[in-house]
This record gives sequence, C-alpha cells and structure tokens, in this order.
Amino acid sequence: MAAVPRTPDAGRRLRSLLWSTFECWGCDGELLDDACLVLSELVGNAVRHAEGESVQVRLRRSEGVLRIAVADGSIAPPAPRGARLDDESGRGMVIVEALSLRWGWEPSAAGKVVWADVPC
Repeated sequence: MAAVPRTPDAGRRLRSLLWSTFECWGCDGELLDDACLVLSELVGNAVRHAEGESVQVRLRRSEGVLRIAVADGSIAPPAPRGARLDDESGRGMVIVEALSLRWGWEPSAAGKVVWADVPC
C-alpha cells in the first residue's frame, strides 16, 4: 500500500508507482494506459471529494487482473453521473466503469475504499 498527501499531484505520484509495478510484474504495457487512467480517476475523486490528509492506494494482481483500490476519509459512496458535453467534470466514474472489468466500493474504519479491476 502506498499513501500520499491528498494534494492535486497525488495522481501523478501514484501513476509512477503503477508504472513500476507493471514493469516488475511483467504486465502487458499496452494495458498500462487504461490502468493509469482508472487510477487517475479514482485518486482524483478522492482528492476532490474526500476528507483526510492522505490517499492510500493498494495494487493487487491475480489471474490476469489488477485490482486498484483507493482508500479515502469520506463515507459518501461513489456514483457515476451524467455530464453534459460542456461540463468540465463529472465523468470520472463513468470512465472507470468503461475501462474496468468491474468496480465497487466498501466502507472502511476510516471512510471507504473504491476499487476497480482492470486487465493485466
């Protein structure tokens, strides 16, 4: 698990972790772009909408699937919502839903964990 301060550059810092992890695990590099986008959206949501000083990410691989789990200090569940063409935000969970095999969330002692499974 990696924890970074809940700041606007959290996504960039955690994408670096994902790139290193993909390389160590020998995952297909072509799948890295989708995994990075899913990670960025989950972390971005935690930075914008959650509480607490940090965002925690856990990466776990099993049977060709990478689970990206992001823990934050909010108890509010994530929800895909419709965004108009001229909206500057509101598409994050729709993107996660489109690029993931499945996604979900669960409460935790400190807030919640939002996870997504992507091919690896």
